[in-house]
Formats: sequence, structure tokens, C-alpha cells
Amino acid sequence: MIKPICPVCKKPLIKKERSFLCENGHCFDISKEGYVNLLHGKNKSGSLIGDNRDMALSRRDFLSKGYFSALSEGLIGMIKEYTEGTPVLCDICCGEGWYGEQVRNSINCELISFDISKEMLRLCAKRKSSDLCFVANGSSIPLESESVDLAFHLFAPFQEKEFSRIIKKGGTILTAVAGENHLFELKELLYDTPYKNDEAPPVTESLTLKEKRKFTKKVTLTSKDDIQALFRMTPYYYHTSDKDKAKIESLESLEVTTDFVVYGYKKENAEC
Repeated sequence: MIKPICPVCKKPLIKKERSFLCENGHCFDISKEGYVNLLHGKNKSGSLIGDNRDMALSRRDFLSKGYFSALSEGLIGMIKEYTEGTPVLCDICCGEGWYGEQVRNSINCELISFDISKEMLRLCAKRKSSDLCFVANGSSIPLESESVDLAFHLFAPFQEKEFSRIIKKGGTILTAVAGENHLFELKELLYDTPYKNDEAPPVTESLTLKEKRKFTKKVTLTSKDDIQALFRMTPYYYHTSDKDKAKIESLESLEVTTDFVVYGYKKENAEC
């Protein structure tokens, strides 16, 4: 069962018509798209933080073409191995919800999705694949302790304390990082001496690293729009000169390696 809590007083939230309410009278309305804003404190509107609308739309359009299917298929396989019955899953920093939708289409589960970007959540909620979709910060997740069977976490800061808190004893965190050769061909276009990623796993004291799996696939981007969308999704975009960006803008197609590493962490039954 999904168990949201009030971000203000930490009491359980109960859905009533188009709002979530707690016993202390704090009320959070459900948007027309279907998500609820549970950010609290500074920047609680969520409108000035996280990815903007153009970035969210670009990410949605790129992922919908299946270029990163190696990761989604690998993730689904691991979730099936680590869970049984109808698990409660949490898509941490879910973005526009493409990965969560692939999971929900393949696994009978209850799915929670959240991100700090309101623009991402608008798109995620429109997919109708999440049972609960909310704006929140990964450093303060408005879910009851030990209420999630498995959480997956793709390319975002690893908030060890909160992740460990929301996962049930014996539960699992799957976290993805870029593999050593991820988008290496793109780097070759941009840099004189391209570097490989180090694949380092997030360091944690409260969770036990159980395994590492790699999922790799060559894909061909067949339009300028797709190439630009991919480029804007990477950190390289913000650290590249206009001269080097022009190299990317001139391309009509691009074959790249998608290379992902997923680490599986368990929350042991013993007290952490």
C-alpha cells in the first residue's frame, strides 16, 4: 500500500476528492494533470527549480523513440527478480516518466513517481501510469518509513539516508550510472581527448551492494532533432563552446553506444 505523508508535519496524508489532507489540516490539491505538489520550504512552488518545459519535452520526445531501451529492459528484468506479488515501487527522480511507464506496462505493481521539476511531473502524470505522482525533493521524500518494496533511481544524486528510510527491511534500491563507454562517440566529436566514465557505485553505509549489471546497445540517431535532444540531455551541453556545438548541429545521423550500469543494493533485515 502506498503511504504518503505530509511534508509539513509528517502525518499520514489521506486522499479526499481532489486533495490530500493530514490530521493537522494541511491540504495539498491535485493538479488538473493528476500530480500533487509536496515540496515544502524554500522554492516550494517548484516552478523555478529542476528542468524547464523545453528540457522536459525534449527528453520525452527522445526517450519515446526507445533509444535507451537497453536500460529499461534491463531494469525491468532486475525488478522482476527482486520482487514478487504486487510490489510497491518508487521511481525516484522520475523525470517525464518514460522509464516508470515501461515498468508499469511490464509488472503488476503499485507505482510512485516523483521529481523536483514540476514540468517533468506534468508530463509524467499525463502518462497515467503512476498510482501517486508528486513534486518533491529526494532529500526529503514524503513517504512513510519502510513503505516501499523497491525503488529505482536513474542518474540523480544518491540520497542514502532518505532512500534507506523509505525502503522496507529486505527491500531493494536499483541505481543506474553511465557505463564507461556511454555516448563515447559523442565525446569523440567534442573533445580532443575523450574520457571514459569510471562506473563508480554510490558509496553507502546503510545499504549493502549486492551486484552490478551492464546493459549495452548500439543505436543510430536518424535526425538532427534526435541528436540535439540527446546532446541537451547530457552535461556536456553546458560545458561545450559554440564552435564545438556546431560540430553536433551539422550531423544528419549519429551512431552511439548506450552503456548503462545498474547497481543493486539491499536493505538488510538487521537494524542499520
